[in-house]
Amino acid sequence: MKNTIFVSIASYRDPELIPTIKSMIAHAENPENIFISVCWQVEEKNISAFTDIGAVEIHSESDDPDVFTLNYNGAIIRIHYVHIYEARGACWARYCAEIAYSNEDYFLQIDSHCRFIENWDKEIIDYYLQLCEVIEKPVITGYPPSYTPATKDKEEVLGSGTCRIVFNEFTDSDIPAFKPVGIKNQEHYERGSYIAGGFAFSSGNFTIDVPNDPNLFFLGEEISMSARAFTRGYNVVYPEKIFVWHYYTRKECNKIWGDLNQESVDKKLVKKGWWEWDKASKQRVRYLLGIEVSDNIDLGKYCLGNVRTLEQFEYLTGIHFREQLIVQELTKDQKPSMFSDIPESREAWLAGLYSPFRQSITIQKSELAANDDSIDYWSLGVFTEDNQLIAMQRLTTDEMAEQESGNNKESYKLEIKLKDKTHLIPKKLRLAPFFTDCGWGETVEKVW
Repeated sequence: MKNTIFVSIASYRDPELIPTIKSMIAHAENPENIFISVCWQVEEKNISAFTDIGAVEIHSESDDPDVFTLNYNGAIIRIHYVHIYEARGACWARYCAEIAYSNEDYFLQIDSHCRFIENWDKEIIDYYLQLCEVIEKPVITGYPPSYTPATKDKEEVLGSGTCRIVFNEFTDSDIPAFKPVGIKNQEHYERGSYIAGGFAFSSGNFTIDVPNDPNLFFLGEEISMSARAFTRGYNVVYPEKIFVWHYYTRKECNKIWGDLNQESVDKKLVKKGWWEWDKASKQRVRYLLGIEVSDNIDLGKYCLGNVRTLEQFEYLTGIHFREQLIVQELTKDQKPSMFSDIPESREAWLAGLYSPFRQSITIQKSELAANDDSIDYWSLGVFTEDNQLIAMQRLTTDEMAEQESGNNKESYKLEIKLKDKTHLIPKKLRLAPFFTDCGWGETVEKVW
């Protein structure tokens, strides 16, 4: 094994691309073993940005006039130029970069705004090989610590500490979203469930086993790749060691949704607006996770694997994707990154799940101080533990009558489903009558 590394970079009008490549090669122990493939999404096809730092164009085996091959201090850089109006999102760009994979030993996927530790290539390979002694098919990943680029007035700042990835919330499309949590024990890695799109290292075979789906736009990239990798036998590791830094927010940088906008659609500069690519993308993710059933979606080779099942991935994550149900531990502040225990049965596991968005509440009529025809309407509110309002609904007296339950209709059974997904955790439900002539009546509060 020559310890060659295939580096996949998706770059969209990013001024940090060149500094990223410079940092990568300057800090590599063996730059001659590194093959960098960039999907370079810019306005002008002018490679002077690369030649100005000393990269030399060499013969390319490709007949594509938009593909360039350069040698930069021993490393090979393949540039696939794409005009910004032809771009179709981060996953499509990663797919374009992966086309150049040619059986390198290892695979590294990063964003185009990173910095690297000294001898990063040797360090991460050694780390990976140590993991292989105890973990089958590991993927080293996570949200790296941040850096801030240097300016005329300030030096570059590199952050500290590594993190694990945990469930945060369900989006409006019912797709799980994540957040970073710092690793407390900085002397040992942690196992996890989710692969970060901006930093992932594994064997070169990962490129073949879990290729990026070009039909995905952005949201859903990480849960999709995580599910597909898990069902093909890969296992996520969040390292305690820093290998790269990542530039977050980038408020001053151009983004694809700023170019594939309504104005560009009206001028027929683009085939579709970004929201159209995004809608179709989310449907694929929902289909992959079993949230949505469709006869019109063909995932092809971007489907789940056959080494492990989607149900096993749900046990690992603690999430029932179709119904957006979660285990109780995911409502706590210190959320686990994974669950290693296998439940006794599917039924037992489902019975213990919790919905952040749905609840069935029974209120006895005897608990209500007023319940007569003089009520104008009922107000039903959902609140957090510290009384932040999450949702409010107004029910007419007729609508309340439809909720009557019990043999003698002695209670109300309220089936509540929050329409909007939220990061706020519902803890309380309050029901109160409103009278036109005297205002609010007595409130009844229940635990969510």
